[in-house]
Amino acid sequence: MAEQVHTPQQQRSREKVALILEATARLLETTSYDELGTKLIAAEAGVSVGVLYRYFADKEAIVAALVRRWLEMDVRITERITEEPLPPRSQELLEKLLAAYADRFRTERGYRRVWYHGPRIDALRAYSRQTDLHIAESVHKALVRGYAMPDTEQFRRRARIAVEVGGNLLDLAFRESAEGDPEILADAALMMDRYLFAPSAESGFPGTA
Repeated sequence: MAEQVHTPQQQRSREKVALILEATARLLETTSYDELGTKLIAAEAGVSVGVLYRYFADKEAIVAALVRRWLEMDVRITERITEEPLPPRSQELLEKLLAAYADRFRTERGYRRVWYHGPRIDALRAYSRQTDLHIAESVHKALVRGYAMPDTEQFRRRARIAVEVGGNLLDLAFRESAEGDPEILADAALMMDRYLFAPSAESGFPGTA
């Protein structure tokens, strides 16, 4: 995969990069990835093609940078929600997190199209995996702090699996509908919560009646 040429240090350069990324997101609302081109992006951003190539090698590098920005936003959303006062029940926390992620599908330009129809960029796999691990760790800490989840490796593993399941269910909820299937979104929080706190021989949780 072609990489971003360099990370801009000056404010003016950062602003140009932001213009390019925002233009790409707008275009992706109505333009397929195959139809997308650097000339089209540059025109939409109001910059020359030469300026665009100063920061990005090709359109894949631009979309990769856009996806990285979205992944960073996912981490910030998770940190904000898990660090603020927690709701009374763990399922409510998960519902709150899923609702925030669902809003990304509904409101973030280009997000849903890239999620389902964008390129599979190999260099982003490790970055995406690290994002999931960061989110899972934030969720685990909140569950330990607010809902008496044991602070053990076993339950860190449960949190990682629950985040993976939640991501797959979000995928399913928005696959056919731009607004998301409300029943799948509601079931996602329920399934995650039941799995996270399911009793086991090693869990330390009592069995359920």
